[in-house]
Amino acid sequence: MGGVLAASLLATGCSLDVKPDYALDVEDANKYPQDQINGAMNTMYGVAYYGRNAYIFGDIGTDNIVEGISNSNRYIFESRMEKFEAMPNTVGSNETNLYDQIYRVINNANRVIANPEADDNFKGQAYFLRALASFDAVRFFDAVPVVLKPVESIEEAVNFQPANDDMAVVYNQVIADLEKAATMITNDQVNAPTPNAAHALLSRVYLYIADEVSDFSKIDQVADRADALTKVVAAADAVTGVKMIGVEGFEEYFWDQGNNMTETIFELAVVESQSRGSDNFGYIYYKDEGGSGYGAYTANPEFMELFDAEDVRLKHFVEVDAKKPGYQYIYKFAQTSGVTGLHAPKILRYTEVLLNKAEALASVDPGQAASIIQEIRDARYMGDAPEVNVADIENEVFTERRKELAYEGHYMFDLRRHNMGVTLVRLVDGSKDKEVEELSSVAAGDKQFWFPIPQRSMLANTALEQPKY
Repeated sequence: MGGVLAASLLATGCSLDVKPDYALDVEDANKYPQDQINGAMNTMYGVAYYGRNAYIFGDIGTDNIVEGISNSNRYIFESRMEKFEAMPNTVGSNETNLYDQIYRVINNANRVIANPEADDNFKGQAYFLRALASFDAVRFFDAVPVVLKPVESIEEAVNFQPANDDMAVVYNQVIADLEKAATMITNDQVNAPTPNAAHALLSRVYLYIADEVSDFSKIDQVADRADALTKVVAAADAVTGVKMIGVEGFEEYFWDQGNNMTETIFELAVVESQSRGSDNFGYIYYKDEGGSGYGAYTANPEFMELFDAEDVRLKHFVEVDAKKPGYQYIYKFAQTSGVTGLHAPKILRYTEVLLNKAEALASVDPGQAASIIQEIRDARYMGDAPEVNVADIENEVFTERRKELAYEGHYMFDLRRHNMGVTLVRLVDGSKDKEVEELSSVAAGDKQFWFPIPQRSMLANTALEQPKY
């Protein structure tokens, strides 16, 4: 951790039109809380975090994808669920960078929280960002240190050696931060944290708590799993003034940004100058006839069979070359503002909130859960949508979630939450047909559903322990 936070101090920046935060002393930097918030969100958009890796890690090690024709071993260990203990830097740079970037965001948020010049709105936004980053840390790496104070010097960072905190401790802090954020934030624009964003994230957090916490006595104000699910519903119901996007505009929705009050709850805004070219997130899945994009991973043809012909979500899959029918490229993140592969990360969407609520209700009120899934399905079909099977509601919810949130970084975690294994597949010959064969199988509960804390962080902080590996 010491080395990580030392690096974070050197990487901390502000908005594009101001002097970088690290070039100012603390007193001067505190005069610009808006720029500190912008700096935290800009750090969050890094390739290592929501600019690419946080999305990719949630899908490529699943049966939603197959390796593309021009994979060139990109993310090969993650896609084959072959993560190594402590991930030596030679093979684990993606995980190392994600872990580092998460704690950079936390450090930036802590600076705003500790800033006497920041008003409640900015502090509330910082609480939200700290909660989101801390939640991501615990869902990727399990037991991780909770860090609540900013580190402002290299010497302080090097000497900072926090130990792992229990998963429950992390969740308690995340909940406390989000509850503060919901009452303090006054911003109502989706390109920064809002009260709706705090409630939406709480609905996700309580869903994870319901499925992944074994001792509820350690979770503040949560009696048991049923209580956690009740809190999912309450948090979802607290999201107001947002409507779900329908068939019209859905295909282009992910290529756009700034959809205030329609579908988007929290996103990271981008401008064309932030394009990283071939490092743009969409490049991993995208390829066109002109050769733009890697197409390193394509849609599993068997997964695509879950979509009916009338489902508008099918438009996000494109067969570029009819002579290579097995390679179904994913265009969900094809471009923003005409820039290939550039994506404004939609970290929280209203439809996810509805799916969280439906999942929480499935076992106690299957009829209401079915109504929610029917509402989503009706909004995705160009014709009449098939009726939801109430008798099979848990599977209906799981499948609808898998289809709706495909490639947005959720599916691997959903498999883990439901204690399900996964069979990874590959194309037999994608140049000939869509036939797939088994590549490997990962059992339910396997450590490969988690990520190891990177070796570099373990060496820098001898107080850290490896939770799963």
